[in-house]
Amino acid sequence: MEKIEIISIKDLKPLAEDLKRIYLEAYREDYIYAYRDPSRVKRYLKWLMKHADGGFWVAFVNGKPAGFIVVQPDCRFHGKVVPEIHELVVDPVYQGQGLGKLLMQKALEFLKKRGFKRVALWVGEKNEDARRFYEKLGFKVTDRQGAWLRMEKELEDKAYDQISSKESSTKKASTTSTNSMISSGV
Repeated sequence: MEKIEIISIKDLKPLAEDLKRIYLEAYREDYIYAYRDPSRVKRYLKWLMKHADGGFWVAFVNGKPAGFIVVQPDCRFHGKVVPEIHELVVDPVYQGQGLGKLLMQKALEFLKKRGFKRVALWVGEKNEDARRFYEKLGFKVTDRQGAWLRMEKELEDKAYDQISSKESSTKKASTTSTNSMISSGV
């Protein structure tokens, strides 16, 4: 039996190379929505850490990093503060085993404890696996900007709690915020 731990991180340095590898592996065949250059990925990870404000978790399987999720609580959209999930990435070796769902659960619990009622994320319009994954968790498309779809979820929604781990067998569940891709300066 594999031991799974989801741990909040405050310092990127000890895990930077592992997280960069996971990101590049997860996006290996995704030339539309992801950074390809390893040095750019490293800068992006630093940007994520800077804006996470306590919302950066890494999933470990038997002590080895296997995925991560990053939330930015203070995002603004049309003048309103709505936290955004900037990245949910699972190593392809571990995809379809419920890690993405566990990471999402940790992020949603974090936001609920901080009093937020809503969360959003951006997903590539052609990333159908990720979109289906998020829809199963109760996210709904609320906006479109270019090749990106904004999905939002009410945090009071019980749909997330009703999902069985068998239903979350997506091969790819990763997202990148349009804001992080465009305005992060990465």
